[in-house]
Amino acid sequence: MNRFKGIIGLLISCLSLAHGTAFTVQEALTLSEIPQTHFTLAAFLKRYLQQSPQVKSQKNTLLNAHATYQNAFTESFLPSFSMSATADKTYTRPQRIQSYSEFRNFDTAAQASGTWNLLNSGKDRLAYQNASLSYDIAKITFDAFIQQTVLTAVQTYYNLLLNQKLVEVYQADLEINRKQYEQDKILYDNGLKTRSDLLSSETNYRSSQLSLFSAQNDYANAQTTFNIAVNQPVETAISLDETLDKTILPLPPLDTDLTHALADRHDVREHRLELKQQDIAYRLGKRNTLPSLFIDLFGTTGRGLNGHELWNYNYGISAGISFDLGFFYVDKYRTRQNLTRTYDSARLDFEQFLRSMRDDVVQTRNALALKQQSMEISDLRLQAATQKFEATQIKYKNGLMSATDLTVARQEMISAQVNHVTLITELAVTKLRYQYAVGQNIFDYSLEDF
Repeated sequence: MNRFKGIIGLLISCLSLAHGTAFTVQEALTLSEIPQTHFTLAAFLKRYLQQSPQVKSQKNTLLNAHATYQNAFTESFLPSFSMSATADKTYTRPQRIQSYSEFRNFDTAAQASGTWNLLNSGKDRLAYQNASLSYDIAKITFDAFIQQTVLTAVQTYYNLLLNQKLVEVYQADLEINRKQYEQDKILYDNGLKTRSDLLSSETNYRSSQLSLFSAQNDYANAQTTFNIAVNQPVETAISLDETLDKTILPLPPLDTDLTHALADRHDVREHRLELKQQDIAYRLGKRNTLPSLFIDLFGTTGRGLNGHELWNYNYGISAGISFDLGFFYVDKYRTRQNLTRTYDSARLDFEQFLRSMRDDVVQTRNALALKQQSMEISDLRLQAATQKFEATQIKYKNGLMSATDLTVARQEMISAQVNHVTLITELAVTKLRYQYAVGQNIFDYSLEDF
């Protein structure tokens, strides 16, 4: 009966544990914070990073790398200890088990030991250096991930702002076409406009309705993406800070940007450390093909627990040299050749990466320069298209221009407005991409923020 109760209790515990670790649909969709409806870019980035599961996962990876680095020091330079306790009962072939009580008369013993390696031809030191480089790489990788995540978040923010602006553009266009259609209908009823003018005006009005509907649909999708990114209900209405920086960023000489990128870019620093790791692997591999010296301190203690035995102690020092020759060193010679070729390949890969990096810097600079020049032209185009449309409206009312002329002027103005709004948001993102490409951090943070 007691055994049956124990089994039942174990099953209940397992079910409780399973329930505690399983996620239901309702739990997955439960939001713990009050939805936020107004965002500046800084506030959005902060909440985006705090709500990102990927950021939390990457933080765990970094913390794991730090713990591994700390363990590497312990394993390389500090003594190691072990403890054991044993119990046994041995029977020979002729013997037979007489009763269950015999199992209680085990031979028991306890033992503890410790060893401390003082010298192993520098292999521990190289292993620790490699672990240190791995931790440095993990820190750079985490920082690069945060900066790239911020770029993604900025794109999400400005995409919503762009779609919001486009809705405003098409709303204004709809209002213009509505008024124009109502005016043309009155003029047509009084015989001052032709049927074709009225149909053209009505077509423009209906077309602007469709454009506004499409823009509103795009805005709703962008708002859904925005809300999901900060883990709040997708239907939450969002208002954004509309401050946009149209400042033209002066570009330094290309050599200056390349110098900064070579020194500060995350991927360059990471590849440089990985090349150092390849150098350590090369040296460590060569040492494994040479005679190895070792010096160890050791100590052990133990006693049987059945009687009143005394603790026995053994301690001392051991030293020696070992040399694995393989098959008359033929395989070791090939191993050394492989190590040399692998290290050469790593250096060649690094050189190829630097070429790609230079290409990325140049292309990012050119993209920014193009956006900035396009922004200046877009300002002029918007001004000219607006003035042309206003002038065409007046001439159309006075019968000096046709409905086709008015349609063309309106389409040019809408195109200029859309292009202008799009370029403003794209310019903001392109500036950040340029700064990141030349090695500048675009977002400052501390690990405690996450």
